[in-house]
Amino acid sequence: MKGKNIVVIMTDQLRKDSLGCYGNAVVNTPHIDRLANQGVQFDRCYVANPICMPNRLSIFTGMYPRNHGLWTNGLLLEHERRTLPMELLERGYQTASFGKIHFEPTACPVDCGSRESREYWESKGGCIEDFGPYWGFDHVELTIGHSTRAAGHYGKWFREKGGTADMLEPDKNGCTSVPAELHDSSFIGERVSTFICEEREKDRPFFVVASFPDPHHPFNPPKAYAERYGLEDALAPTGGPEDLETRPEHYRQHFKGAWHRKGVGPEKHPLGVAKDEESRRIIHTYAMVDLIDYNVGRILDALEQQGLMEDTIIVFTSDHGELLGDHGLWTKGPFFYEGLINVPLIIYDKDRINPFVSEELVSSIDIVPTLCDLNQMPVPLYVNGVSQMAHLEDPAHSVRNCCMTEYRNGYGEKDCAARVLVTKDMKYVRYQTGECELTDLQNDPQERTNVAHDEEYGNRAKEMTAQLLDEMLSTEAKDPIQIAHA
Repeated sequence: MKGKNIVVIMTDQLRKDSLGCYGNAVVNTPHIDRLANQGVQFDRCYVANPICMPNRLSIFTGMYPRNHGLWTNGLLLEHERRTLPMELLERGYQTASFGKIHFEPTACPVDCGSRESREYWESKGGCIEDFGPYWGFDHVELTIGHSTRAAGHYGKWFREKGGTADMLEPDKNGCTSVPAELHDSSFIGERVSTFICEEREKDRPFFVVASFPDPHHPFNPPKAYAERYGLEDALAPTGGPEDLETRPEHYRQHFKGAWHRKGVGPEKHPLGVAKDEESRRIIHTYAMVDLIDYNVGRILDALEQQGLMEDTIIVFTSDHGELLGDHGLWTKGPFFYEGLINVPLIIYDKDRINPFVSEELVSSIDIVPTLCDLNQMPVPLYVNGVSQMAHLEDPAHSVRNCCMTEYRNGYGEKDCAARVLVTKDMKYVRYQTGECELTDLQNDPQERTNVAHDEEYGNRAKEMTAQLLDEMLSTEAKDPIQIAHA
C-alpha cells in the first residue's frame, strides 16, 4: 500500500506563545493558525533536550539524546544514526530537506568531517554540488547558521537572486539588511513549494522537511517586517529576576550575563537587559515569526494547488523554545521554564484526525512513532517515544503520565548533567550536583518559586525522584540489536 506524503515544518527557538493559535493576539500567524484549526494542537509538548542538535536528532529518531549520542551541541558522531527518513527511503519514499538540519556541528574546521560546517561551504565558494544523500535524505538544501550568514545552498540561492555581502550586516536598529524576499525563511518557502509543485517524483510518496532557522537570536528580522510591530506591542515576559532567588546559582549568573556552557565569566549586564532592549527583542521575534508564517502559507498553498492536502500528514513543531525575558532570562540552556521546554506541536491528517486542542502530555520523541502509526508502518525498535495514535483517535485517552527532558553542558570539566520530569501538575529537576528544583505547576503556573526544599512538598519531591529514575531506566537504549546469546 502506498504511504501518505509527510511534511515536517520546523522552527528554531520558537515559543509556542508567539503564535496566534496559542493565544498571542499581536503576532500575525494566519497560516499556522489555519493548520492548527484543521489538526490537533498540543498544548503540552515537551522537548527531549532544550538546545538545537540534541532535540533535532531526537525529533527524527524518536530517541533520547543519551541514546542517539548527540547529547549537546558541537558533537560529531562517527556515523549517521537511523532516522525516520532512512526508514521511509527504504519503503520507496522520496526524501528531501530544505533549511536547517543541524545533525552535525556548524562551527568547526573544514577537515573535521562535518558537512554542515560553515568552513566546509565557504571552501566551496560558489561551487555548490553536494545535495546529498544525507542522514536518510535523498536531497538536501542547507542553511548554515542564521541570517547573519549566507552559506550553503541558501548562500548560492541568495547570490543568484541578487544578494550582496553588505546586506548581511545589521542596521542600527538590529534588523538584518537582507530584504524579506531574500531571507532564508523565503528561501525555504520557495524551495519547498517548488519541490512540491514541480520537482517531486509524482509516482512516489514524499517526506519533506521545511526547517526555518528563525526566530533564533540575534533577533534580527528584515526591516519591513520589524516595522509592522511597535515596542508597545511587546507582551510582558513572565515574572522577574526576583523569581531566581530560589533557583540554583546558574540562573542568577545567566541573568547577569555571566553564565555560559563553557563556564562562568565576567558579568555583562549585572542589572539584566534594559526595558527598551527587552521590548525590541520581543517584537523582532514577532516579526521573524510573521515571515515564517508567510512562508508556511506558501507551502500549504502548494499542497492545496496540487490536491495533496488529503494525502499528506503535516507536523509543525520547534526544536526548543526561548526564555524571551521570562524571569529576566534570555535564549536557552539549563533553565527549565515552560517557555523553553514546552513547544508548539500541531499534527494534521485530514483522513484520520478530527481537529481538537489537546492538554495531554506529549514529547518530541513521540513524533516518529506517531507518524509511523498514522502511516501504518512498524515503529523501529530503537525508538524511545510512544505513539500518540490512541489519543489522536480518542481525545479522552491519555498516552503518557510524564515527559522527560535531558541536558548536559559539554566542555569537559565544565560538564554537568540534569534530568527534568514533567507530570500533569508538577515539574522536577535533578542535577548531577545533587541540586533540585520542584515547581507546582497547578498552583504556580508562572513558575515563580522552587519548592524542592519546602517541608510541605518533601514527600512529593521523593516521589518525583523515584518516578524520574523509573523513566530513565525504562528508556535505556534498545540498539544495537542482540544477534546471539554470547
